[in-house]
Amino acid sequence: MAAVVIAAVVISIFSLWEPFCDFWNNRTGAEALTGFLERVLGIVIGIELFKMLWRPRIQSVLEVMMFCIARHMIVHETSSLENLLTVLGVAVLVIIQNYFLGPNRLGTHGRKKEKPDGSREDT
Repeated sequence: MAAVVIAAVVISIFSLWEPFCDFWNNRTGAEALTGFLERVLGIVIGIELFKMLWRPRIQSVLEVMMFCIARHMIVHETSSLENLLTVLGVAVLVIIQNYFLGPNRLGTHGRKKEKPDGSREDT
């Protein structure tokens, strides 16, 4: 499945030229940017889906969910309540990823932490 997804992503990347030209020709209209962003964010979600299929981990699933939620908020016209729920959904995903899933807490991500005696330890 990962091979099929990456093949579709590559084909989609090569097919972006025509939507980009349409965007460029109609760049003063708001719907031109929205249409182009819809295609680009679809490709980004495809790349994240490939990563999730290639190395299945909970972090990959959360990243796919975040991109899907962000794409929905950016591309579709949403009400204020839907925007609030979308932001809350992303906040919940960030909280889950940073506080409930392992040692990679916000800001550490594998950097070495200095001990009080001056030596370094992995975080």
